[in-house]
Amino acid sequence: MIDLCRYENGEGREDVRIRRYYRADYMALQLIKSWIFTSIGYILILALIVAGNLEYLLNNIDSFNLKVLGSWLLIGYILFVGIYLAIAYISSLVRYNRARRNVQEYLTKLRRLLRME
Repeated sequence: MIDLCRYENGEGREDVRIRRYYRADYMALQLIKSWIFTSIGYILILALIVAGNLEYLLNNIDSFNLKVLGSWLLIGYILFVGIYLAIAYISSLVRYNRARRNVQEYLTKLRRLLRME
């Protein structure tokens, strides 16, 4: 009974919140959030690179091939986001399956406790 109370007040809250979603809905929500924050992170990284090399960029802006530069930035974005979303997918799937297993164990213990009374 103490284990049930600890679970309800501890990690069980997060597990129950996760289990309220269907797996596909939870995964989609996590991937959308990851895509948004990864895109913001990529833009911030580019801004830091530009800020660090601003003098060079301003001196040599006329010699840049903007199509090649744009294609490299796009390829970098796709790779950055793709790798991060793959990692986010795997971690969200593991988190969802762990929550499902923990909630099932909790419900089994709860049913056993109810039969005892």
